[in-house]
Amino acid sequence: MYDIIMKWVYVLFFLVMISGFWSVVASPADELAAQGNMLYDQDQYDEALIILDQALAIDPEHLEALNGKGKVLKSLGRYEEAIQQYDKIIAVDPTYKKAWNNKGIALTYLGRYEEAIAMFDESLRLDPEYGKAYSNRAWCLNLAGRFEEALASADKATILEPDYARGWSNRGDALSALGQYAEAVMSYDTALILDPGLLDALEGKEKAIAKMS
Repeated sequence: MYDIIMKWVYVLFFLVMISGFWSVVASPADELAAQGNMLYDQDQYDEALIILDQALAIDPEHLEALNGKGKVLKSLGRYEEAIQQYDKIIAVDPTYKKAWNNKGIALTYLGRYEEAIAMFDESLRLDPEYGKAYSNRAWCLNLAGRFEEALASADKATILEPDYARGWSNRGDALSALGQYAEAVMSYDTALILDPGLLDALEGKEKAIAKMS
């Protein structure tokens, strides 16, 4: 009897181990989504779009694939199509903070600033320490001419993510618009230490220095 019990114990243990193993193995959609997002990071947008569409053919609700496709379309200037991808994510999982943030970016490019700010606010409601969302909110507020609010958002961004260059660049833009040129230059310098090729910071610094002289 003891031998029979132990045999079943071993069988159950083996089944549990196998179940755990398969649960951590990436699905084909996961692998394609990861590959597509890697191609996006390498600025290979057309190739990324093909791979991400393959992932979505397998799993139309794959969040990372939808988000990646949205980012690719945004980078290609296809903002309305990008927004459609983020809306699909929000319909599946309204707690997915990156969808709200990225939808805000696309709306900002379309000049729909009030709608964009609402998207950034929702992403920050979901994660009050989401530094990139504060940075994007500052960028949008700068474009909307709301410089005091932009500076407050940029300050939060640089506190939460001090190694994110665009947060410092957006802070420099707000300070420059408020006539605080010396402090703006310091913010741009920090951005350029973090990302020497950041064009917005280079141009912003040049303009701030010109206004100081």
